[in-house]
Amino acid sequence: MRRQTMSGNILPIALLLMLVVLLFNSVLLARSAGYIQFPGEMSRVEVARQGADLLVQYSEQQATEAGVMNNSAVRDILAQFKFEIDRANTPEGIAKLETKYSRSVQDVIQREQDAKRRETVVSILGHSDSGLSKFNDKSIISIYSGDSEGITIDDPTGYLSDKTIEQIKNDPLLEGTWPVIEIEVNDGKVSLVTARSLLDRLKMRVDEVASLRNKLQELNIQTGFAEMTGSGIIIELYDSQDGFSSVDIVHDRDVRDLVNELFSAGASGVSVGNNRLITTSSIRCAGPIILVNQQPIAVNPIVIKAMGDPRILSSSLDIIRKELQQFGIQVIITPSDEVVLPPYKGK
Repeated sequence: MRRQTMSGNILPIALLLMLVVLLFNSVLLARSAGYIQFPGEMSRVEVARQGADLLVQYSEQQATEAGVMNNSAVRDILAQFKFEIDRANTPEGIAKLETKYSRSVQDVIQREQDAKRRETVVSILGHSDSGLSKFNDKSIISIYSGDSEGITIDDPTGYLSDKTIEQIKNDPLLEGTWPVIEIEVNDGKVSLVTARSLLDRLKMRVDEVASLRNKLQELNIQTGFAEMTGSGIIIELYDSQDGFSSVDIVHDRDVRDLVNELFSAGASGVSVGNNRLITTSSIRCAGPIILVNQQPIAVNPIVIKAMGDPRILSSSLDIIRKELQQFGIQVIITPSDEVVLPPYKGK
């Protein structure tokens, strides 16, 4: 009898321990899937945005050290970078912005710093004590700064005074490496011949073309004319299994309502039945068939894919999902880290 009592006590304890372990594992699984967060814990989007903000601060520090933080072009691109970061709603979107703007910001800072250096050189050489006012002949003076040689001055006619040369080499704005600056001296007057060598100008044009291509690709993605990949949700709409009337099947208005809610919730892209939606897309019924972009799509289920924050997009559909469930229509939402939206195919 004593043994039976002990066994009877051990069994509930074992079940309780199993339930505790199961609950703990469920919480960890939900946490890893991104469905819950522990108190004080930042979401993936917040972590990504914080990293992007640090990149902006670092760029601002670089611009300040280069003496161009108050330059309008530098302020504009940093402001645009901050605006895009605040508007992004997925870690992948923020990462793309960091890749896009880190290069662009550095290019603008470098360009404006080089312009400031050119202004500084012209100002120093145009000073009355430079020694150039004593000469009436025409000459070209080349000044550049290499990696190890420091500032090199090519003054073939010996126009520059020792004081001017020393001033150029010690000016804090002329520290670092920078491309050749060519100054024309004519009748004692100083003018800038070229800000860059031929190779520098060619590189600038190549960089501009590459930047335009990147912008074009971004525009194609945003407007639906290029493939988009990233995290989001996949929605499956099923007709009612037991219904026979028109209210028991998915209609074009149901699809339009879902799509409008997704875009209102910040979806950066949506496809319906593997058809990418753009600003001029249509979703309508033609008898028993649903047409998207004038193309018939598969039904039961109708598959809708949306790019954006899975939790925000899913919660935005709660009201519509409950309304459709009253008619037996099933709305199955699956979060995914690898949603692929095809490009718009047209008619």
